[in-house]
Amino acid sequence: MLGRHEATYRMCGDCAYWFVEEPHWLDEAYSEAVAAIDTGVVQRNLDLYPRLTSVLGRMFDPAGVYVDYGAGYGLLVRLMRDVGLDFYWQDAHCENLFARGFEWNAARDKPATAVTAVEVLEHVTDPVAFVDTSLRETGAHSFILTQHLHDLTADPSWWYLAPQAGQHISFYAPRTMHTLAERLGMTYHAAGTLHLLTKRTFRDGTFARAARLHRLTYPLLRRRLGSRVVQDHQLLTGRSCHTG
Repeated sequence: MLGRHEATYRMCGDCAYWFVEEPHWLDEAYSEAVAAIDTGVVQRNLDLYPRLTSVLGRMFDPAGVYVDYGAGYGLLVRLMRDVGLDFYWQDAHCENLFARGFEWNAARDKPATAVTAVEVLEHVTDPVAFVDTSLRETGAHSFILTQHLHDLTADPSWWYLAPQAGQHISFYAPRTMHTLAERLGMTYHAAGTLHLLTKRTFRDGTFARAARLHRLTYPLLRRRLGSRVVQDHQLLTGRSCHTG
């Protein structure tokens, strides 16, 4: 890890959770919140937000509140607010650059409908606790995440391990996701690299269909909801004047 630390990987024989044992280098790894080798940070958000809009618009409440955990620089939050959805930022490690003024505040904001986590669960040491905490803190009933699943081969050359950055320490197979959902009293639905853990009841295939049909759903929802760009500008300007 990071070119200088030995790492031991273990895999659970029951649920196929593949993880790094005792990653003592994390403080060093997070000296930069987003690793330099993560060249996909912009592209994956641009690819994701139409699909996510479709899922939230078809399966959840378009007027609801949503919190992006591990939101990084806030690009997805800004993109989703530009569509018209009420999204907020939360991240313990990264500076909010694109969604300033829309940090999640449990004492101020309404309970959330769902939490999103884009390329986050591979960074956490305890995924059960992480998902549970995010739901309790926000009042949400659903957790939507992106994740590349492993194929059980424990291939040390798998690109997603990314040992050069030292930040990826948890890896999941379909069986892992089902077990995670069961531990949390939730159900699991998959749509490629997009995944849903939820306490609500949906028919099998609903989630995958909502993600797949985004090219039809996204333009309709965008017109229906209306961008928050001007509204957010006015809100932040009003806050600034009030503070002054």
